Amino acid sequence: MKKRFALGVLMAGVMLGAFAAEERFYQIHISQNAGPSYCGEVWPGSQFNGVRQGSGPYYYISCIKY
Repeated sequence: MKKRFALGVLMAGVMLGAFAAEERFYQIHISQNAGPSYCGEVWPGSQFNGVRQGSGPYYYISCIKY
């Protein structure tokens, strides 16, 4: 019984840690010169997490906050 309780507490801690980060995508026109510093401007405290191709002249910049 104590082992199951301890395992449950451990798993709850793991689950809480898994959802601690939030990621946002911002659509940007290709004419804009946006790099890693863009994330800190639009969402203070976030970090650059990559770029995704969008449709037409747009792409998406990914920002993550832990």
